[in-house]
Formats: sequence, structure tokens, C-alpha cells
Amino acid sequence: MSRNYRKYSVEERLQLLREYHQSGKSKSSFCHDHGISCHGVLNLWLKMYESEKEVLPLHAEVDESEMPNRSKDSYKEEIAQLKKRNRELEKALEFSRLETLARDMMIDKAECYFDIQIRKKSGAK
Repeated sequence: MSRNYRKYSVEERLQLLREYHQSGKSKSSFCHDHGISCHGVLNLWLKMYESEKEVLPLHAEVDESEMPNRSKDSYKEEIAQLKKRNRELEKALEFSRLETLARDMMIDKAECYFDIQIRKKSGAK
């Protein structure tokens, strides 16, 4: 039983690779949907055209005309929300640092009081 394998031009390969990156599908399902013989062919193309990153952008380029016109108020509101989120994250980080410090102090006290090693030695196997 013989198969007729289709030959793809460079342009067709690059177009299929762009579609693959944008689709988010698995290699097998993408190959099945587009009639490519197996996902190994797609892997080969990915390796061949890996150096052509400018030809295969991961994200579609954003055209300035497509961007919505935003007012200064919306930017100020977004900045205020980001600053608030930043403060919340810094507070959570500081709490986490204090938790770690308290845990280390508790382990130190337990090691002294019970005269046993709780922490693992760095050279232990």
C-alpha cells in the first residue's frame, strides 16, 4: 500500500507553522486537520525554520489603528490599580519573610531544647 505524500513549498510551510503557533492545538491534531502525514514532519519544519523567528512571530503584531483610544483617566485608573496590587504583593512578601524567620527561630529553639538535629545537614545523602 503506497501513499502519495504532498510536497510543500517554503511559503506553505511557513504559513502552516504560523497557523500552528496561533492555533494552540497539539501537533498531532493540527497535522490531522491540515492533512500533514505525521507530526514528525511538523517537528522537522519547526527545527528547520527555528532560526527565522522574525518570520514566525508567536503573537500577531498589533496595529496602532486597532488599539482603542484611551483617555488619561483610564490610564490613571489602571496605574492606581497596579500600584494597589503592588502594595498588596509587597505586604504578602513581607508576611512570608516574617513567617520564614519565625519558623527558623522555632527550629533553632527546638534544636537547643531537645538537643536533636532537625535541619538536614548539607552533606547528608
